[in-house]
Amino acid sequence: MGLMLSLYLILNLTTAYSFTQFYLSLNVKLIPIFVLAAYTDWLRTLIVAILGGIIGFFLPTNADAGIPLAYIFDYWIPLLLVVVCSIFLPREFKTKKEKISKSEKRMMSKTQRIKIWFLEKKQWFKWMGLWIIIISIYAFLGFWSKTFAGVLFYSAGAVEKNQNVWIFSMSVNGVNSVFDWGIYLATIPVVCYTVYPVAKNIY
Repeated sequence: MGLMLSLYLILNLTTAYSFTQFYLSLNVKLIPIFVLAAYTDWLRTLIVAILGGIIGFFLPTNADAGIPLAYIFDYWIPLLLVVVCSIFLPREFKTKKEKISKSEKRMMSKTQRIKIWFLEKKQWFKWMGLWIIIISIYAFLGFWSKTFAGVLFYSAGAVEKNQNVWIFSMSVNGVNSVFDWGIYLATIPVVCYTVYPVAKNIY
């Protein structure tokens, strides 16, 4: 828990700076929290999310420091949404794959090995499909949370008077959320799958 919280804060400090007019950023700080969610439980993830949200408020990467409610919707609620994801994250795939060892595979016929290979690929696609669904729902909920935060933030004078603050916030956060969705899909499942041997030795 301490390690994942530290990694979250370090990534928050080093990668959260935005670029372009849509405030895009390499939002990889949530990877450690998703790893924690995948290999522990929702309670441990909740504790780390609460601590990360409190500490994150005082970091220089917090663009909503003057509007605490905007910070909650922009940074803290997306962090807490990982806690909900931890309940539904796929874990069954890893257990099934371990049932047949490499030594046992060598003793099998070529036909049996081919069947096992197809079974593993089928399980992998099933596992990845669950990740895609969960991350997509997460990105969708995060979009609305950040949109509301943007309304609070831009209503404070960051948008010209002739612009609708809701439309402006939805357009900015829409592009931002799609960008984040792509980053999450490309990194989180791979990292969670890759660190499984380490997590297995710990738990």
